[in-house]
Amino acid sequence: MDDNTLLEAYEPFDFYETETEEGCSALIYEPIDNEDYALITDVDGTMPIDLEQEIIFAAYTADGAFAWSVSFENSLQFLELLNKHPKNDNLIDIVKNYRDNSDYY
Repeated sequence: MDDNTLLEAYEPFDFYETETEEGCSALIYEPIDNEDYALITDVDGTMPIDLEQEIIFAAYTADGAFAWSVSFENSLQFLELLNKHPKNDNLIDIVKNYRDNSDYY
């Protein structure tokens, strides 16, 4: 799979590629109305290489402090969760609710 396919899968949910402080690439979600943000990486803290790889969704506060994280078996599982909710719902809240109320991966 090429990077474009991975990026295209996340683009409808307002994720884009960014460079982390460690010099690696990751997917970032930054809601406009909230300064908190989230990163999606593989288990090694780098950009996933395909949709079937295990991922970590990590939420951060506006000042960059780690808040919480949750693992997903793969991007397909994560994107399925997001597709169950209206696009205008806060994505970080959707994932936090999943983390708090599910027997997650």
